[in-house]
Amino acid sequence: MIRETIIRSAVVDDIPTIVSLWRMLQETNALHDPYLTPGDGAEDWFREYLKAQMNGALGIFVALRDGEIVGYTFGQIVQRPTLAAGECGYVADLCVRPDARGLGLGRRLYERLRLWFHENGVHSIEVQVVRANPASQAFWRKMGFGEFLKTLRTEI
Repeated sequence: MIRETIIRSAVVDDIPTIVSLWRMLQETNALHDPYLTPGDGAEDWFREYLKAQMNGALGIFVALRDGEIVGYTFGQIVQRPTLAAGECGYVADLCVRPDARGLGLGRRLYERLRLWFHENGVHSIEVQVVRANPASQAFWRKMGFGEFLKTLRTEI
C-alpha cells in the first residue's frame, strides 16, 4: 500500500495536534536535561502563541501521512541589527512522531521551512540542539548545520 505524505502550511485547526507533538518533543528534551522540563501552563502558552502567529509571522508547517499530522516544524526570522547579515532564520522546533521517523519527513519539513526563509530573504539559519541528544545533532548536521556557538548555563 502506497502511503501519501504531504508537507503543507499549518492552519488553526492543526494547533491541537501540533501542541500534542510539541509536548512529546518537550518531554524528550527534558529526559536529556531536566532544566528543559516545561513549566506549568506551558502548553496553554504555546497554543495561544501559535494562534497569534498564524498570520505569517512564523513559518509553521506540518507533515501529513495518509491525512494525519505526524510532524511539524516552525521557525521565525530573528533580527540581528548588530551583525552585517541583519537577520537570520531560527528553527524553533522540528518534531516527527516516532512511528513516522526514518521516512524522510524531518528532512522534508526542514526543506520547506528553509524555502520559507529563502522566500523571505534570509541567508543563514540557526538551530539550537540539546547537547545530550546525539540523534538530533546528527540530523541537523545532515541538514548542513555546523557548530558555531556554545551556550553555557549555571545555576544560582
